Amino acid sequence: MRKIHLVFLAFLFLFTTGFISLDKKDYLSTELFLKSLEANDLKVISLPAESELGILLPRSNDLKLSGVYSCLESKFSVYELTNSTQFIEDKNSSNNVIQNKNLLLVSKQNVEVRIERIFFSLKPPLTIHDAGIFIYPLGACFLLAVFVLVERLFSLRRSLTFPRKVEKALRSGEFPNKKWKQYSAAERIVWVAVHEKPSPESLRSYAKLEVSALERGLYVLEVVVAGAPLIGLLGTVTGLVQVFSVMPSLAEGKDALSEGIGLALFTTILGLAIAIPTLIGHSYLCRLIDNRTVSLNWVTARINDAIHPQQDNVIH
Repeated sequence: MRKIHLVFLAFLFLFTTGFISLDKKDYLSTELFLKSLEANDLKVISLPAESELGILLPRSNDLKLSGVYSCLESKFSVYELTNSTQFIEDKNSSNNVIQNKNLLLVSKQNVEVRIERIFFSLKPPLTIHDAGIFIYPLGACFLLAVFVLVERLFSLRRSLTFPRKVEKALRSGEFPNKKWKQYSAAERIVWVAVHEKPSPESLRSYAKLEVSALERGLYVLEVVVAGAPLIGLLGTVTGLVQVFSVMPSLAEGKDALSEGIGLALFTTILGLAIAIPTLIGHSYLCRLIDNRTVSLNWVTARINDAIHPQQDNVIH
């Protein structure tokens, strides 16, 4: 288990310090462009590339031809940049080339205004990169929640807390012997009672220690449940600040506007998406621990009844 802890902490360190790259890559697909045209009731017809050689660019390793199309009265080819982000147009070319991110639209003359407007309105879909720097604390919250949930579910298994053989022995009135091991919490309580002959109060105190061990790590889940939405809210406020800061110069700040909106929306989504499952998992673990506590309470009472039959044996 200690090795698992070390691996988790190492990965968490790499993630939060930025050694694991989360660089954003703005990518637009030809399919997205064509769907946007169709969504605006513009019929798109695919043409064979050989029939429109005049709107094809010279072959290049940085260019990938997606297809040649006809829409309204315009014919154009669509290319995707593969290795670079900026296309250097040949000055001797008679083609009209417009670019949006990694997409190139090539035509002999200017395309219809509606097509051009739709082309420039394309935006990459929201990804985790839109959360900006807040992806690091949110990612840390996610990893902590997953780790604690998995570790607690493993540690709270019946075989490690209250095995069936212990329940069966106590129900049948069999007093545990000294050959019992210390694999589970119930067996450790029995072992202490048999080997150390403690007073009822001492045995109840030891049982409380075992119960406390079952609750280890739950406070981390409580921090994640409360902290992840607050981090998302902070990202939302930061995104809104970015949006309002570019409002006076909206014509020149469209990228900053979209980044601010993406940050505001995505951090809230991520914060809630982390907090809600963590809250469900925390509630389940609390209920499971309550059940295990009742079982350990019963074990302690039965052992104390056998050793000190005249004294009160309840774990408060």
